[in-house]
Amino acid sequence: MYSPLARRKLLRGVWLLGAVLASALLLLEAGGWLEWLENKTADWRTRATLDSGRSDPRIVIIDIDNASFHALTEKLGRWPWTRRVWAELVRYLTPGAPRLILLDIIFSGSEPAADEGFAEVLRAAGNVIAPFALVSSVIDTADEIFQPPGSARIHVTGHPPAASYSRQQWSVNNPHPTLLPALRGAPANLWTPDADGITRRVPLTLRYDGQDWASFWLYAAQQVAGAPPSARYQAGRFASGSLRTPVDRQGRMLLRWRGDSLTSYRLVPLWEMICSIYPSQCEPAVRKHPAEEFRGKIVLVGASASGSYDVRPTAVAETAPGYLTIATAVDNLLNEGGLRPAPVWLSYVLIAAFTAIPAWGVIAFRSVAIPVAITGAGFVTYGGAAVWAFAHAWWLPVAAPALAALLSFTANTALRYLIVDRELSRTRGTLERYVSPQLVRHVMDRLETFRFDGEKKRLTIFFSDVRGFTTLTERSDPVQLLKQLNEYLEAMTDIIFRYDGIVDKFMGDGIMAHWGAFTPEKPNALLAARASLEMLGRLGELNEKWRQAGLPTLDIGIGLNTADVIFGNVGTGKKVDFTAIGDGVNLAARLEGANKDHQTHIIVSEFTREELGDLADLRPLGSIVVKGKSVGVQIFELRALRNSAA
Repeated sequence: MYSPLARRKLLRGVWLLGAVLASALLLLEAGGWLEWLENKTADWRTRATLDSGRSDPRIVIIDIDNASFHALTEKLGRWPWTRRVWAELVRYLTPGAPRLILLDIIFSGSEPAADEGFAEVLRAAGNVIAPFALVSSVIDTADEIFQPPGSARIHVTGHPPAASYSRQQWSVNNPHPTLLPALRGAPANLWTPDADGITRRVPLTLRYDGQDWASFWLYAAQQVAGAPPSARYQAGRFASGSLRTPVDRQGRMLLRWRGDSLTSYRLVPLWEMICSIYPSQCEPAVRKHPAEEFRGKIVLVGASASGSYDVRPTAVAETAPGYLTIATAVDNLLNEGGLRPAPVWLSYVLIAAFTAIPAWGVIAFRSVAIPVAITGAGFVTYGGAAVWAFAHAWWLPVAAPALAALLSFTANTALRYLIVDRELSRTRGTLERYVSPQLVRHVMDRLETFRFDGEKKRLTIFFSDVRGFTTLTERSDPVQLLKQLNEYLEAMTDIIFRYDGIVDKFMGDGIMAHWGAFTPEKPNALLAARASLEMLGRLGELNEKWRQAGLPTLDIGIGLNTADVIFGNVGTGKKVDFTAIGDGVNLAARLEGANKDHQTHIIVSEFTREELGDLADLRPLGSIVVKGKSVGVQIFELRALRNSAA
């Protein structure tokens, strides 16, 4: 496919380029620079593998949807509403014995008219959890703003290198002291989205001021599972009692989404709950929900209404309510755990593999289509495996291998074409030293369609020969004579090429050339005549140079004939000759030899004379009979071309 030199260059270039690409991608992957791209591929896999049938049926969401928000805002005023609403909701649910009631609301500040009654309802229920929040500013120096509730404190061993919070930058927004003792617990409700604003992972514990607290979702899962207030991080795993889940290098759980906010979990609009509590105030057609309906359920109260400002973009929806993340996190902890991230080394192995595969294909195969097919098939197979693995809770890296395959194939293919182009240029230049540039261009530009079998073409055939060359060789220095001959042939060849002729072959000191094989639209007889006359002029210059150097001079004869001949390959197997054959060729050779008899330098046939018309100054020489023919051919000496021939 290539010369040994080009192949060595390609091998060195491909492997060097592969090493550079792989090293660069490994550094980008290790530095986290490709995480945003990997996250995007994970979002697509998330949406492709959603399965709401795997949602935990115990989780029920009482949704403050837009209808509920607008209806109650008209009755109760601006958000947040009076705590009597939540007191009545918890009071109504308690006889139904739900497993937990999770209020995704921060009950800070006081409402004197409602706090005591709300606290009594919470205490009677005994299963209500409401979170505390961290605020990234310090508004006063009161010590209580730096003390999270002790109920959610957790003992953590093997704590991962996650971000921690200090009281110098963060204060605590706790439930009101009246309500806090009545709650089952008050864990932390803090998570931060990824750099692009999308929530894909959540922390399980929170370190604040040197102490650890359970997250809202972890604490809820611990209460359901009866897990102790302790946890351990070890080798990419988190454990708390019977709760187990994989975690990333920052100790965060990669959420395994079940569906969007409408399909994941059972939704009960808050307005229907209000109508269940006060049926006389609603239309009979409004659906009612008896408290028994929530027996054993994990009831999460949250808001999807646009006016609640609790929109948290996720991998499944850009406008998902915050409760979807909480419910999914609780679900993951209670069932099978979150997604399992691939080990770091796997990304590095895949980068190396998907850099090497296209590189190998570029080297091994002549057709670009084959490495394209191999690379594409390999990545489609791996991509399918990655989607299947994602559906089974394994997050395999996709972005870095895909980027490795794309860059490796593109860069190595470009490198190959660069080397092939240089090789082609070098080959072309070499060929043009031996074959007409016109023929080289014509053949190489039409490799796919060019026919090498014979075709009948009308050509002007040229033959030239050095007179008395045999005698000259007997009395001249062979080395010097060969040098002189090469100088002569080079000068004559340049002239032929300049006038679009094709040098067919060198026959010792003789030259066979022709015009018209690939330029039928040009005045080929005229071009051949101009070249012949210029060759005589150039030979005169060379003879003067050689005479001054003490070297013998040369004299030549030229024959030109225009005829229909067979042009194409002659020969079979490994030895073929690309040439012209036929009577017209024989006649041109005969005309060249006739110069000796007529003491001329250029003789043309009557057929070439017809092509030249009035453009040439010709002297009739009579006729000549070619061997094997009975009819003579009129011949003429070409002495010059008239000015109009230009």
